[in-house]
Amino acid sequence: MTEPAPLVSVLLIDGSFRESFHAPESFGRQTFPADRFELIWVEHGDRVKPELTALAAARPNFRILTLGRREPYHSAYCRNAGLRVSRGELIVYADGDVAVEEDFLQSVWDEHRKADDLVMFLYRHDEPRHLHRDDWNLEHLRAVGRIENPLNFGACISVRRRWLVEINGWEQHPVFGSEINAHGVDVHARLKNLGLAVKWHPGIRLYHPWHPQSRTSDDAYRLQAAFSAYRARTLGCAAYDGLDPARTTPVPAELEAELDALRRRIEAENRGRFLDPGYYGRLARRTADEARTRLARALHLLRS
Repeated sequence: MTEPAPLVSVLLIDGSFRESFHAPESFGRQTFPADRFELIWVEHGDRVKPELTALAAARPNFRILTLGRREPYHSAYCRNAGLRVSRGELIVYADGDVAVEEDFLQSVWDEHRKADDLVMFLYRHDEPRHLHRDDWNLEHLRAVGRIENPLNFGACISVRRRWLVEINGWEQHPVFGSEINAHGVDVHARLKNLGLAVKWHPGIRLYHPWHPQSRTSDDAYRLQAAFSAYRARTLGCAAYDGLDPARTTPVPAELEAELDALRRRIEAENRGRFLDPGYYGRLARRTADEARTRLARALHLLRS
């Protein structure tokens, strides 16, 4: 007898940079029936840590997909690969380092049952660095978590599979190839352009424990934002290089010209920045500010 397809597919992505795996642990404790959702971890390369392999082996609805890519990390390839192999009617993309309540998936599914054309984004409640606890739990995160970025489009998005297929999935253009990126901004623009109903739900929470992490450069993000802004202005919906290779189309010459002009402007700004005699003084002050933050956290831990 054939098992019924899951209703929901949860996709988490990685580029061999995750420090812990509380996200799959958190999604493994859902009140939503385990046979009605699947959890797919997509690894950009081919290195999978033993603790993640053990988690997947312990749960029948959890599997790991490795892409074996040697190119620099580009999360769109992970997102599209996960979408291709997923079986759920509803797709949930979430940060690979979040924690959620036990009724998270049930709440998300209930919202989407109300409207077929819903695209839902969720606010991420971040644990402040100076209040971080290595032994954190949900009670702690509920108490200290706060919304640091109210427009974090990439923290979590849920939408029915067919709408993602219609917009040709996630954009694989090289400009989006950075660890932290504006993919969420881009896919939001395209789903909105498609005419779907976009909602930021105030009550379904994501929690993000603090951890050291790298950041993309402002330069990379500026290029990605310009790419997405063009899409928003022109009401474009489909990725130029996305889910279906047969639908790949050239980037419009007008957009290429905009990106080239922005690259030249960024290069000129960077040359001027390093020639600015006050630049290194400002850098030193910023480093001192970061040192004071670390000291404040240490004092907090000593007092607690």
